[in-house]
Amino acid sequence: MTTSTPTTNAPRPYTLVAELTYRCPLACGYCSNPLELARHADELDTAGWREVFAGAAALGVLQANLTGGEPLVRQDLTELVAAAHAQQLYVNLITSGIPADRARLAELAAAGLNSVQLSVQDVDPHGAAWIAGRDDIDAKLEVAAGASSARRARSAGMPLVIG
Repeated sequence: MTTSTPTTNAPRPYTLVAELTYRCPLACGYCSNPLELARHADELDTAGWREVFAGAAALGVLQANLTGGEPLVRQDLTELVAAAHAQQLYVNLITSGIPADRARLAELAAAGLNSVQLSVQDVDPHGAAWIAGRDDIDAKLEVAAGASSARRARSAGMPLVIG
């Protein structure tokens, strides 16, 4: 979607979809990630993503959707969230929830993460395992609703979207 900037009425992008990595602990049959990850192992480094976020903000982008692969596998994800937030972008994490834990989500929220979009392949545990190539529905439910008192995404104070 494009909208106009307030000062020029020129079309501008609204959202940046930032594919931070191809790496992912799942093996979903529908995924668009390359099958030969070794040939696609190079990822844009932290400094490069800072430049992308700054450029996007200069173009009038309002939101950054951080996705992958699985963005939680990036060791610098907190820095990337902070860099996007520093550009006054609304920062959304699109994740399988694997590997998410309460401390990591709290750290991301403190860095400026605004919301989490949890990808759920199927609500049926057998279907989810078949699609994702692993049995992960309990981990996803833990992120979404939380067993006992964890409530990971919500306890970090962020909206949660399930898709």
